[in-house]
Amino acid sequence: MKRFFIAVVMLSVYLCSGCASIVSSSNKVLPIMTQPDEASCEILNLSTGNLEVKTKTPFTATLDASSGFFQNARYKIKLTKEGYLPYETHIDGKINGWYFGNVVFGGLIGILLVDPASGAMWKIYDDNINVKLYRDTPEGRVSMATEKYNGEEALKRQDYDGAIDDTTYGISVYPEFYDGFCVRSASYAAKGDMDKAMEDINKAISLKPEMHKAYRNRGELFVKTGKPDKAIEDFNKALALKPDYAEALFSRGYLYNSQNNIELAKADITLACKKGFRRACNFQF
Repeated sequence: MKRFFIAVVMLSVYLCSGCASIVSSSNKVLPIMTQPDEASCEILNLSTGNLEVKTKTPFTATLDASSGFFQNARYKIKLTKEGYLPYETHIDGKINGWYFGNVVFGGLIGILLVDPASGAMWKIYDDNINVKLYRDTPEGRVSMATEKYNGEEALKRQDYDGAIDDTTYGISVYPEFYDGFCVRSASYAAKGDMDKAMEDINKAISLKPEMHKAYRNRGELFVKTGKPDKAIEDFNKALALKPDYAEALFSRGYLYNSQNNIELAKADITLACKKGFRRACNFQF
């Protein structure tokens, strides 16, 4: 009977606890490394405005993912070294997956009190920060922009704000960043800001008027803004620069089809399919 009573008490304690609090902590041990090392490292807690750490790399920080009741922590980490370009990154506490285990195990007490109070409802998922620093030279600026701040991965996962932030910084480091202007233009277009999208793609064309990609992208913007004649001009320009450019063939064919110019549409889309553009092969007239 006594054992049964103890078991009931232990089960009650467990059920009254937060699920995330049981299986994890809000603290994160985060190694911070640079190449080369001996870079100055500052960690600013954006939630409180306090400078948490000022040290040199390599360094292992312990960061709390929580900044209070129902409040995640946000950090800015700044790395600097003489002769190198500065690097900044942000680390944020995100919802701990175990927090949702309260629906099954912890109940309302875990959801509304235990995990928010303990901070365990938040978690830092980054395992480490390992940063290559770039020399403060023209070549270093080009490398930093193209390798670190091209925005391509953010654009692929449809994080348009992230892509804009990345490429904006890349452009500030390397003002002639052609690919950065193209990616930022596409991101603005996805957000519906056609004026900024057009401004960026025009800048890209001014930087590299021989590149076919930007003309096709600008043609798509002209389609979206109701300027089909200008769009055709840009698709033609893209194809003059790269006659086997399947994406431009499809874009022009798609526009022809919308104008009921079926003969020209079929010619372009069929050729785009032959050149391996799958979307063209699946197109139904």
